[in-house]
Amino acid sequence: MQDDQGRHNRLALYYSGAIAALAFLVIAAAPAEAAAKKNTPPSSAAAETPEVPGDDIFGFTSATDLGNLGDIGFAEEITGITGKRDGSYNALFSKSELGYTISESWWIGGSAFASRHRIHNVTDMTDVSGTEFFGLSFEIKHRLIKRSAGNPFAVTLALEPVWTRIDGATGLRSEAYSAEFKILTDAVIVPDKVFWAANLVYVPQRAQDVNDRSIWLKTSFSSISTALTFQLSPTLFVGAEARHLASYGKGTLDDRLGYAIYVGPTLLWKISEKVAFNATWQPQVSGRSIDNPDLRYDLDNFERAQFRAKFSVALN
Repeated sequence: MQDDQGRHNRLALYYSGAIAALAFLVIAAAPAEAAAKKNTPPSSAAAETPEVPGDDIFGFTSATDLGNLGDIGFAEEITGITGKRDGSYNALFSKSELGYTISESWWIGGSAFASRHRIHNVTDMTDVSGTEFFGLSFEIKHRLIKRSAGNPFAVTLALEPVWTRIDGATGLRSEAYSAEFKILTDAVIVPDKVFWAANLVYVPQRAQDVNDRSIWLKTSFSSISTALTFQLSPTLFVGAEARHLASYGKGTLDDRLGYAIYVGPTLLWKISEKVAFNATWQPQVSGRSIDNPDLRYDLDNFERAQFRAKFSVALN
């Protein structure tokens, strides 16, 4: 029990440190950006400042780029989750997104979702097999801190309200309302060669109990991720990503039900100037659930592996 408590304490320290580091970047980079704008002529600043490519080069972790004014883009994203302690568990989620850059600092987008669940002989879960219309979302992003010659970090804030009609974990009918609050940051490590990004995401949710839809439950979810990507050629990027996911039994970040750590490779292939393909596959390498604290993974709140494939198309 002491070893387990020690692991929890170390994870809490890591978790708090990551949040503090991101907050520090937001606070510290703001005056650096202001000073760079004041001391550097606009024309030379643009020429001297290397940028992180705008495509999804980091896997699940998002970059800060919003595109150019007037850009319109479409993306088709397939996310998969698979594996529980027993039985057969597989689910796919399709996200069709249309986005528009309304200014240098603002981006908006709307998405429609579909889901496919195949669940059989999993303990404490109902067998499900079928495809459903899953839900809708609207997202807005704001570039809070722009990269400059004196500041290597860019920071973007995002908010995505989501309505769903199916429970993502069980595939059963359950209406839910949630909002994803995101802090995105990235930096150029070696110009045209190595890029880094990190995301902090908090998602409070109010949803119907799948066993009694007259009861509404408040839960929440958090994610801290970091990724490093290498540019092998103008059209090919490869890298690695690590994510710490946590599930909570309340709308605030207490009453933690479990956590899971996922690590895996990432790939981006620029098929053409307007079309890109991004993919990542990530197994759970560590985790704990309060229901099974002695087991290595949290397969009560999460899955054995998660993956994503995404096609992005510039429409203008």
